Amino acid sequence: MMPHRSMAIAPAAAAVALLLVVHAPAGGSQTPPVILPTERASNVFFAEVKINGAGPFWFTVDTGATLTVIDPATAQQIGLVTRPAGRRGYVGVATANTEMATTTGARLDVAGLASFAPAILYVVPVRGNASFLGHQIDGVLGTDFLRRYVVEFDYGAGRVTVRPPGSVAASSSAAPLEVPVSVTGNVLLAPATASFTDGTAAPAALLIDTGSSGALTLTTPFVRRHRLTERFKSDRASATVGISGMVFSPVITLASVAFGEAVISQPNASLSQAEAGLNASEDFDGIIGAELLRRFTVTVDYAGRRLRLVSAARRPAQTR
Repeated sequence: MMPHRSMAIAPAAAAVALLLVVHAPAGGSQTPPVILPTERASNVFFAEVKINGAGPFWFTVDTGATLTVIDPATAQQIGLVTRPAGRRGYVGVATANTEMATTTGARLDVAGLASFAPAILYVVPVRGNASFLGHQIDGVLGTDFLRRYVVEFDYGAGRVTVRPPGSVAASSSAAPLEVPVSVTGNVLLAPATASFTDGTAAPAALLIDTGSSGALTLTTPFVRRHRLTERFKSDRASATVGISGMVFSPVITLASVAFGEAVISQPNASLSQAEAGLNASEDFDGIIGAELLRRFTVTVDYAGRRLRLVSAARRPAQTR
């Protein structure tokens, strides 16, 4: 997700988060635990989705996207009528606005779950990220879909499990660390502490983004507020690809980023220089992607407003 410095360019992180702020009810049907039919590439999970009985198509399972969206080519393929919705900013990582459209009458089905039929489905060009993610992508399952459930991302086992609201994962020998989260406007934020190599630290509200293959990006307002580019020199850069284009950012190494007792030591952090787009948002301080989240089994309890983290180092061995 972000800008540049000359030198080694880190692998591109594909960000398909949509910050179109909406409010959606938290209700949902009471379904038993379901292991979603998924594949994983670039640390991002892709779920098989049927649309009005056609497919399956591949949608990212994306806690960083406020809305579920479909690619225009996919919509055309299944005969959905689309209507122009203009160009909008804060849809992707780059500064350019993104051409949007909407459609109606779409019913999305993921095996084992209740059908999802939003009154309006946004149409956004996401297929262009396929080459960077290394997987076909026809759409995004966003927070409006996911918030009906408790969703567990088990990176070690390579699976996504969905449970009814109020349920908990099966007990294991590794007790989860719980972090409070907010889901205002479908934006999933967790309070964290960013510690720097000069011994200082700062609180940071981080967007939890399972749809990004990247590590950590600190937003432009946060970078400026803490004078990070002046205080810490960088000889590396990251290239981030999203639905609105590519941006480059200088990269530094933090001492740590912590969600309560869950501590990630020495993570790389991209320092956004963007003047517009997702990385220039004033609504949060940074975006943490799957490159760091995969160090845990991550469970998002939307109704309970909790994030549960079990470190991979503490997780019991998987039996096969």
